[in-house]
Amino acid sequence: MADQRQLGRDLYWSDRDGSSYRCPGCGRPRDAVDGIELHHQDERKHNNDPNNLIGLCTDCHQDGKHGNRRVSKRMQPPSPRDTSAPSPSPDAPGF
Repeated sequence: MADQRQLGRDLYWSDRDGSSYRCPGCGRPRDAVDGIELHHQDERKHNNDPNNLIGLCTDCHQDGKHGNRRVSKRMQPPSPRDTSAPSPSPDAPGF
């Protein structure tokens, strides 16, 4: 018996150009994501109808669709911005 998930992957990529891939969830290109996972929109992993399949980056798939929070190795935690009041300078006087 064939692996149904592999059949779904093969079907999804059969008419798509992987080099121009952008995640439909976050818009990142292929070289900016850790991986691409096939998501079954109806959450039935054996329903490989092409209209049911969507290729999401690992982060969007695991966090957005399945609630399994996983932080990408490529993503850095945000750093806090300087919250001190700006000081006037000769080039940019304060008002």
